[in-house]
Amino acid sequence: MKLLTKKDNDNPNFILNCEKIIQNRIELWKPNDVFVNRIDNWFDEKWMKFSGTIMSELSIWKGETTIPPFHPNRIESSDFYQKAAEQYMKKENLKTLHIYQESKNNLKRYLSEFTNDGLFIWYSGNSKVNDLGTLMCYLVTKSECQPFFITLSKKNEWNVSQTKGILRKEIQTIIERELNENTRE
Repeated sequence: MKLLTKKDNDNPNFILNCEKIIQNRIELWKPNDVFVNRIDNWFDEKWMKFSGTIMSELSIWKGETTIPPFHPNRIESSDFYQKAAEQYMKKENLKTLHIYQESKNNLKRYLSEFTNDGLFIWYSGNSKVNDLGTLMCYLVTKSECQPFFITLSKKNEWNVSQTKGILRKEIQTIIERELNENTRE
């Protein structure tokens, strides 16, 4: 099952490699819920665990993980999947992740309010134009949040150019493997 939406401004190799990484994490972690968010353009690693700002000047990264405060205008798609009998079914998400609000109000919008067993995914659009793309994931369980951030670049033939929260070698190994059967249409 493919989770990512590919548009004309996306490099297909970026999308393919992100699918490989996501499917690997789903197989490894087996989350109950999967939230997939397409951001309109590239974003950098500072978004990882970023909570918001106070008075438009003071940036905050909190202990308990909040929803990254992407402006709703930047969200091109947001999909929710839930595991049912070892398969993920697309469902309606009754709570919108990215809402119109002052940034300071995001400081209390915790991921744990959405699930205690889920994988949250944000990936960048416009990779064909930018020649790079980003993927950010948070695994949320009852007791913790494990985030990671990856940049893939055309310069590196859509391989890893930056990681945070996960080993570059681990991600590169996933990319170099063939897509397994359950990610093919």
